[in-house]
Amino acid sequence: MRLLAFAPVLGLVPTLLASPALHRYHPSEPSSGLPAGPYCPPQDVSPSEQHAIFFDFIDKLYVQKNATDAYLTYVSPDYINHSPYAPQGRAAAISFLSFLIPSLNRTILHETFENDIGLVHLKVYSQPLLALTDLFRLNGSCVVEHWDVNQALPANATNPIALF
Repeated sequence: MRLLAFAPVLGLVPTLLASPALHRYHPSEPSSGLPAGPYCPPQDVSPSEQHAIFFDFIDKLYVQKNATDAYLTYVSPDYINHSPYAPQGRAAAISFLSFLIPSLNRTILHETFENDIGLVHLKVYSQPLLALTDLFRLNGSCVVEHWDVNQALPANATNPIALF
């Protein structure tokens, strides 16, 4: 039922997966044709530097809506993506997110970073409204792993502040 409520955003997924651009780079290839970023392979950084790296990554991805720059700068070519809606690897994520991120009308509600894990909680303005949380794990200076969790606001919600 919740998956059906997420259908307006997920309706983009089949289109994206069928796109030739998504498959232009094969993430299992040692060289995907994409340059290595300045922060990957991981480098030792202080906790405050890692904090700044995460928030710059989030700014490029969600505020500037530039998935290509965010991922080429901060994400490992061997990026592990646990999302059931997106393929593995940095190149696949760039292709997928370059279309998805600019098309979503959303607001960042919370963002935090602690102990190598960063979290972004978003309100996605769709029908129905969605709560979306992206979690990223950093290894030193480099984003290496991602999870996402989402939930639609039910039409019969009795809690006036549900999800947000």
